[in-house]
Amino acid sequence: MNRIALLIPHYNNPAGLNASLASIGADEAVDVYVVDDGSTRVPLDEAGARAAFKARGELHLLYLPQNRGIEHALNTGLQAIVDAGYAYCARLDCDDRVAPDRFARQQAYLDANPDVALLGSAVTFFDASGDRFTLHQPQTHAQIVRHMHNDNAFTHPAVAFRISAVREIGLYPVDAPAAEDFAYFWRFVARYQTANQPEVLTWSEYNDSGISLSRRRRQQWSRFRILARHFDWSPRSLLLLAKPLVWLVVPFGVVRAVRQWLGGGGKWS
Repeated sequence: MNRIALLIPHYNNPAGLNASLASIGADEAVDVYVVDDGSTRVPLDEAGARAAFKARGELHLLYLPQNRGIEHALNTGLQAIVDAGYAYCARLDCDDRVAPDRFARQQAYLDANPDVALLGSAVTFFDASGDRFTLHQPQTHAQIVRHMHNDNAFTHPAVAFRISAVREIGLYPVDAPAAEDFAYFWRFVARYQTANQPEVLTWSEYNDSGISLSRRRRQQWSRFRILARHFDWSPRSLLLLAKPLVWLVVPFGVVRAVRQWLGGGGKWS
């Protein structure tokens, strides 16, 4: 067993899963836990997944009997990782790609910085049209705390976190539909030191079937509730509390243009 495990939820996307697994470097010492969330239309391709995974680790395939949502898939895998006794858990989504040494870099950083419980990195986004942009998230904990009142300071497929922290704060929340990562990362930020590495370690696909798009209204309402929970009574926090409500009525094309060219506190290039 390695010290770091990668958690990937899967739902009707075996080709995307295989592409993600194939991107992991052959020298990476990482185990992978894939949780199938009750796929029915396109089931998980076990043979293809095992052929795609070349790293120095074990590939574990877990199955939920029916579709329950990403929060439950994540918690099924995360609980298995906690029970197995890993030091760290990293995240990735199907169709996303990683730098061939991403997990070695994240493990080395967490080993060298024992006070940091949650670690992310810069991420390059792409879509079928070839449109690309890179998000450089705030790097220091103070910058991250400030940014969390504005937007998620971590790109969820790029994070790694300590299992010792999970044992204290619990699993992903199930009361924040389509924003479970934002709610979960707030738990880390409120209790521990956090950081983002400046280099791009993950390439993430965005498309019209993503949770952020297909469930955007539910997501923005969840984000509003999360920000209200962490409201600090400052004028800035009050102003930013209104942001999710505005995004509820703004077309996504406008949202994407604003995020690409103006950013939300993070640096886009």
